[in-house]
Amino acid sequence: MLASASGAALLIGRAGWADDADNFTSQLRDIADRPMAEKIVADLIGDRTPREGVVRITAPDLAENGAAVPFTITVDADFAAGEHPTTVHLVALENPYPELARYHFTQACGEAEISGRCRMADTGPLVVVANMSDGSVATAEVFVEVTVGGCG
Repeated sequence: MLASASGAALLIGRAGWADDADNFTSQLRDIADRPMAEKIVADLIGDRTPREGVVRITAPDLAENGAAVPFTITVDADFAAGEHPTTVHLVALENPYPELARYHFTQACGEAEISGRCRMADTGPLVVVANMSDGSVATAEVFVEVTVGGCG
């Protein structure tokens, strides 16, 4: 009985997609759009001048497998004094879907460090944009050479 119920839920969910199928498939991309990715970063920064030395990102210079590129993002902020990142964005400029992740922080976090793995379709920069609690923005960038792309 459980299999039947989950199967029915799956069919109902798929029926809901049918109404929006044309819109959904029109948004799928197989190739990167670098100008669009740069616009995403520019929109995140807005008219603010990025602060230097606040955000660091580390990643390998050479990633043999683009499906699992390790990275660490650190935001230096004085959480005790009320300064902290509110949102940290990770963007791969050569990916079909450039914004890879968005992390949210509060003052209660005490520190801002993120480690993980991301997918990269091709060689290019990983960009971090951190919106800070005081309204400023900080950025960092690292270039990663990808031997075998991880998207697609």
